[in-house]
Amino acid sequence: MKRLAVLALVVLAGCTAGPDYRRPDAPVAPMYRDASGPAPDAAAPWWTMFQDPALDALETRAMAANLSIEQALARLDQARAAARGAAAARLPSGSIDASAARETQSLNAGLGQLSRYVPLFDAIPGAPNSSGLNRTVDNFLVQSGVSWDIDFAGGLARQAQAARADAAGAAAGVAAARLSVSAELADAYVAWRGAAAQRAQVVALDAILRRQVETMAVRVRLGVATPQRLDELRARESQTAAGLPLLAATVEAERNRIAVLVGASPSLPLAELAPGAVPVADGFGAGVPADLLRQRPDVALAEDRLVAANARIGAALSEYWPKLTLSALIGLNSATAGTLFTGDSGVAQGAAGLHWRLFDFGRVDAEVRGARGATREALAAWRAAVLMASEDVETGFARAQAASAQVAALAARRDALAAAARAADAALASGQISRDADLDAQAALTAAAADLTAAQADSARAAIVARRALGH
Repeated sequence: MKRLAVLALVVLAGCTAGPDYRRPDAPVAPMYRDASGPAPDAAAPWWTMFQDPALDALETRAMAANLSIEQALARLDQARAAARGAAAARLPSGSIDASAARETQSLNAGLGQLSRYVPLFDAIPGAPNSSGLNRTVDNFLVQSGVSWDIDFAGGLARQAQAARADAAGAAAGVAAARLSVSAELADAYVAWRGAAAQRAQVVALDAILRRQVETMAVRVRLGVATPQRLDELRARESQTAAGLPLLAATVEAERNRIAVLVGASPSLPLAELAPGAVPVADGFGAGVPADLLRQRPDVALAEDRLVAANARIGAALSEYWPKLTLSALIGLNSATAGTLFTGDSGVAQGAAGLHWRLFDFGRVDAEVRGARGATREALAAWRAAVLMASEDVETGFARAQAASAQVAALAARRDALAAAARAADAALASGQISRDADLDAQAALTAAAADLTAAQADSARAAIVARRALGH
């Protein structure tokens, strides 16, 4: 029977409770419908697709100073510390303790009460050579102890596995924070550039319309134009001027958003910002849907949570088994400091402890069911993350392609109006048309340029969304 018991312990010592993790089938299609072409190189930062030095500088600054990223890094530090602690729990632990104490015995408690009947602390009456015990006692102790949880059911191993998965999830959270911050910063930068350029074009359009109003007012006074035409021009000029405050506010708001994202106060200047054209993204594809499983930080985070939940099933199942702890202690104990480090003061102890929740299986059953339910939830969350990632890619690329087509159409319209404006200038120089007709052509060209700028900003922002959907 003893041999069978030892054999059972050895067999259990090699077991780890609970199921080992295997990645479930991912709900992804073999190819995308709207996102075709090879995926971009993940080695270079994704925002370099704009080839904009100012944006590169801002992104570098944000990666070093953004506070959302800093919080994610702090969570990673905590998760890694917890993982190290869970791993250390599987190893033997030891301690060294020392104490020096002095105690005076009470005559009204403990052994001191016997002195009323037996003179423990006083000399015996009538016996001149007798002496009582000293009521004040010293105690000196130095000891070292070691304990070890055998973990033959593997509960600590599963907890350590769950902690490692939590740390991996925290690392994925850092990647997700960096991707989110970089994408938001690029969006703010493109929006700022677009609003600033569009504002300058609307200011130019407003100036042209003012000149038209002045010219038409003269023609009305001369009786060669109707007041209705003048009223129409004044209404158009007022409508154009009304949009300028909103554009100015947009420029300021996007600038403030950029400042916060790079970890700076909005009240301080940003040397990297300078007006210019809206940046244009290089073309890129999406690769295959299976790439999302390793590229998207949110998908990786969802899977790490699934791994941790699966490991906690094993930790819960291990509670069905007894826990065995081995411990040992050696030390020195003496009532006098002078004899503390002698052989007679030696103390030694060895022990084996057993803890078994023998009559608590109902609660263990509940813990196991709870762990399995958490794993089921984590599995559904992972599959949902995969599906939403695929949706992001399909939708992002569809919108990016539509925005690119709109830019091409508006660019063709701008080019046609530019040709018409040049022809109008030539006709005005030769006296074939009036100044008012020439200003009409110039106004149409400026308005078309403003519309194109807005479309270019929308296209760049759509490219950012599509690239963010890829996870890198």
